[in-house]
Amino acid sequence: MLEATVMDKDGNLSSSHRNCTMTLFTPKGSASANDSWGWDRFVERSVLESLYVTNGSFIIMCGAKVLLDNDPLKVPPSDMGSHLGLLLDCAEGSDVSFLVDGDKFPAHRAVLAARSPVFKAQLLGSMAEANMSSITLHDIAPATFKLMLRFMYTDACPADAELGDSPDEMFRLLLAAADRFALDRLKLLCASKLWDNVSVHTVADTLICAETYNCPGLKKKCIDFVGEEKNFKGAVLTDGFAQLVLKFPSILDELRAKVGL
Repeated sequence: MLEATVMDKDGNLSSSHRNCTMTLFTPKGSASANDSWGWDRFVERSVLESLYVTNGSFIIMCGAKVLLDNDPLKVPPSDMGSHLGLLLDCAEGSDVSFLVDGDKFPAHRAVLAARSPVFKAQLLGSMAEANMSSITLHDIAPATFKLMLRFMYTDACPADAELGDSPDEMFRLLLAAADRFALDRLKLLCASKLWDNVSVHTVADTLICAETYNCPGLKKKCIDFVGEEKNFKGAVLTDGFAQLVLKFPSILDELRAKVGL
C-alpha cells in the first residue's frame, strides 16, 4: 500500500491532497493487474504553485506498507449436497418409504421434514402417516417424485438427461409437486426454467401452470410476452391457448387489455 501527501509551505501535511493506492503482487513479484500504479492526476499545477511551491520546489511525503499474504488455508466449497445425494442413493438409515404408482422410494424422515413443512406435518406430526413405515402417494408420477426427492436432498437442479423427452413438461410437473409440498425454491427454479424456454408454442401451457399453482411472477411475464402483437398472433393458434381460455377465461380479458383489442 502506498500513500502520498503534499507538504504545504508551512511544513504541514495537506489533508486535501492525499492519495492512497494498493496493488497486489504475486509471490514472484509481478503485479496482478498491471505494472503501472499511482495517479495520473495528483494535484493541479496552479494549486501546486500557489499552495505548495517554495523557492521553486515542493515536497511530497510518501509512505509504503507491505501487507504479507500468510498463505491462508483454502476452504473447499460445500459438498453437503453430494453427501446427502449418496445417502439417498444407498438408502442407508432410511426410516420411511414412499410407494408411487408401484415404485418404491426409501427416504429419511428427518431430511424430508427439514426441507418441507408439508412432510414435517405428515411424518413428524399427529397425522396417521407419522406411524407408517410405507406411505402411498397419489397424483404424482414416479419420475417427477424421484426428481423432487433428489432436489430435497441435494438442492440441485435436475440434469438435462433426467428431464426426459419434454423438459418443459417435466418442469411443469415438478412445479406442481413443489407447490404441493411447499418447496418454494424448487418452485421458483422451475418457473425460471419455464420462462427461459418460453415461446409462442409453449407460453399458453406455461401460463396455465402459473395460474394453477400461484406463480404471479411467471404469470406476469407470460402475459407481457403474449401482449406483444407478434407473439399474440402465434400463441392464439396453439392448442394450449384454447385450453387456457377454457380453464381461465378471465385471463383472456387481461390479454385483450394488454394487446389493446
